[in-house]
Amino acid sequence: MAAWTHLAHDSLTLPASSVTWSSIPTDGTYDHLCIKVSARTDYSGYYDDLALRFNGDATGLYSSTYLYAGTSAPASSRNAATSQIRNLYGVTAATTLADTFGAIEIWIPNYANTANFKSFIQQGVNPNNSTTDYQWIVGASAGLYASTSAISSIYLAPIRGGLAVDDFVANSTFDLYGILGA
Repeated sequence: MAAWTHLAHDSLTLPASSVTWSSIPTDGTYDHLCIKVSARTDYSGYYDDLALRFNGDATGLYSSTYLYAGTSAPASSRNAATSQIRNLYGVTAATTLADTFGAIEIWIPNYANTANFKSFIQQGVNPNNSTTDYQWIVGASAGLYASTSAISSIYLAPIRGGLAVDDFVANSTFDLYGILGA
């Protein structure tokens, strides 16, 4: 049976441009990491994307493939050799119904392994009370951080309007879990 340990919780009382967790144990205490986010930003659109970096690394070691639907025709795309993982859907923005927050879950298996590159799986939803195309979104992603370094820090930021331009709004929450035995 898997044991989940709550490693970090950030609940914003003021807007913030990013959330960073550092000193994540890499000594074998946990096998995997899981991130859960409930967030909204001040971007002037219906949804925002989440950017993710590991170990402060902003080099071109990230790639991801994502599938999303915000209309009757689902779509997919791919990013390669980027400075962060991006297009992680699940963050609502300022034009969405007031007080509506998106939800994201990111699974990072074998994060402390130093023999292999790191992968991730993500799912998220940007809810809204609209049936208009791209005023709501549901998405899933899978990706790779092409580094054998154990992940000891994680950086999250909104990116739709440009990294470090948008802010997460108050009441956005971010939780990090260490999983042993899953």
